Amino acid sequence: MNFSHISRKHQGRRRWQGGFSLLEMIIVLALMIVLAGTAALSFESLEEGSGVEVYGNKLARMAKRAARDAVIQGRPIEIGFEKNGFGFVNEQAPGKEGYCALPKGAKVGYQRWNGGKKFVEADGYTWVFYPSGICDALRFRFETGEGAMEMGFNPLTGSVVDQAVYNK
Repeated sequence: MNFSHISRKHQGRRRWQGGFSLLEMIIVLALMIVLAGTAALSFESLEEGSGVEVYGNKLARMAKRAARDAVIQGRPIEIGFEKNGFGFVNEQAPGKEGYCALPKGAKVGYQRWNGGKKFVEADGYTWVFYPSGICDALRFRFETGEGAMEMGFNPLTGSVVDQAVYNK
């Protein structure tokens, strides 16, 4: 028997080698990028908080920025409060981080650490951060239909020292 025709058939085929093709690698990489992007967005929303915490977290970020900018710029930086929200006072371009609008019916109150047991309505109040890095020692209370949040700030750093969330 002559088997030469069988061996010629297999000569044209390439031998299969282990590993992945470039197309398979690109597809897997694209899927990993999509999953990483989705995870990053979900963690970002967790960091923001939910409900009333959003406004407290926003004030905490603004206070840190104000304390830092006051020292760097050598001038007082102010955060002003009004009925509809709060934000930097006299800033040229405050941008997205420069103002926080409150929902209808929300209330913001403040309390000095050295006096008063009641929170006073913050409408019209201006919180000043001085070039020395010091600010007024205050506690803030945010109230919305979803609950309330109280937070105290360190007068030397402008960072949050304690906070409590009360959900309805």
